[in-house]
Amino acid sequence: MGVKIPWLLYIMPKNITSLTIEHGLIKLLSCQGLQVIDYRVIPVNPQFFREGQVSSSARVASVIQNVLPEIKGNFRKVIAGIPGFEGRLRLLELPRAPGLDPQVLIPQEARRSMRVSSETFHLTWQKRPDRLDRSRWLVLAASRRSVAGLLDTAQRARIKVQTLELRSFALARVVNQADGVLVWLAPDGCDVVILRESVPVEQQSLFWGAGLVEATVLIDRLTDIVGQTITTYEQSATEGPLPEEVPLYVFGTPIGVEPGIGLQVAANLRRPAGELKIPLVHPADFPIHDLIVNIGLVLREV
Repeated sequence: MGVKIPWLLYIMPKNITSLTIEHGLIKLLSCQGLQVIDYRVIPVNPQFFREGQVSSSARVASVIQNVLPEIKGNFRKVIAGIPGFEGRLRLLELPRAPGLDPQVLIPQEARRSMRVSSETFHLTWQKRPDRLDRSRWLVLAASRRSVAGLLDTAQRARIKVQTLELRSFALARVVNQADGVLVWLAPDGCDVVILRESVPVEQQSLFWGAGLVEATVLIDRLTDIVGQTITTYEQSATEGPLPEEVPLYVFGTPIGVEPGIGLQVAANLRRPAGELKIPLVHPADFPIHDLIVNIGLVLREV
């Protein structure tokens, strides 16, 4: 007589799909749990983009609609990354005093130190553990233009976006380390994220426009902005300087073509180069660097 196994063990891992849109590229990833079942990196006419954003939602949506019937997976609910280079993230420390309302104080401080306002950005914040006499808040800002453009494109493509997320959280999830300096590189810009205690606490983004950039110029550019981001973080961090042993991770489509870029930037900054290990089961030719943000978005639901 066979052993009866609870029926719950037979539940299939849920299907998870993610969408990111970059200058000239649509990226789709479909997974069943941690198993990659399909993916696409689709070139799109660069004329449909402006300043890192979709400028023609209808045409980009048409490209997505044409390819969806060919892809395995469920695209009725999708996790999407917020496009462009207008996102902001910072760990703010505020006085702990009676009568100080975070609903008032945080938008004021975000305007002063992050240069964002609720008129042009969606602002959200999460409470972090207090430190001494200071309250700590992780403040996230996404430009209204970026969010509206992505949602309009998805709606036209008949895709329902279930969750929108800043790239910094997706990257932190992929690295799965307590501390790190994370650099995501695209053809037209980059994000630099400081990760402490498994939480992104500082982000700077730079948009330089689409066009061919030589590797030597790119290395110098990344070295500069990573150094600036670390300095900005250290100026306000109560934890003190970022330890030299904290590794640097560099990923993104250009790194898949020239992996030496990341190694050289790490060497310039005298930091160890982080080793990337993703938990997905995938084909041998799976383009990890192309889909690195999509991977992090999928891991949110696993």
